[in-house]
Amino acid sequence: MRLTDARLLASPFFNFFQSRVSTFKPAQRLVHKTQFDSVYQSGSKKLGDSCFLILFKPNGLNNARLGLSISSRTVGNAVNRNRIKRIIRESFRLNCSAFPAVDIVINSRNGAREASNAQLAQRLTQHWQTLVKQCVNC
Repeated sequence: MRLTDARLLASPFFNFFQSRVSTFKPAQRLVHKTQFDSVYQSGSKKLGDSCFLILFKPNGLNNARLGLSISSRTVGNAVNRNRIKRIIRESFRLNCSAFPAVDIVINSRNGAREASNAQLAQRLTQHWQTLVKQCVNC
C-alpha cells in the first residue's frame, strides 16, 4: 500500500527526517578555546544590547560558526542558561544561510534573564540583520 503525498508529509517519519536535515551541525560550532580567543583578541566587530554582546570576525571558511558564552552569573540557574542557549542556537540555525563566513561569539548580559523567549528571538533577529549589513565588507 502506498502512502499519498499528504499522508507521507504528515507521517512521523517525515517529520523526524525533516528535523534531522536542519540541525545545528558540528561544523557550525566554535568548540575550542583557541577558536574563542581568536574572536576575542582579533579586534573583532561588536554588537550589543541589554541581553547580548555579539562579537564576530571573518573566518576564511565557507560557513558561519557560532560559539556561546552564557554565564550563570548573568542569567542565573541552569534552566535559564539552557533556555537562552536553545533560543540562540535555533535562531542561528534558521538564519545562518544568510550569514557570510564569520565566527560569532555570543555573551549573555543581565537583561537576558528576565526577557521572554519571543523578546530574545526578536533581538537576535535584529542583531543578525545588523551583522549581515556590517559584514558586506568582510
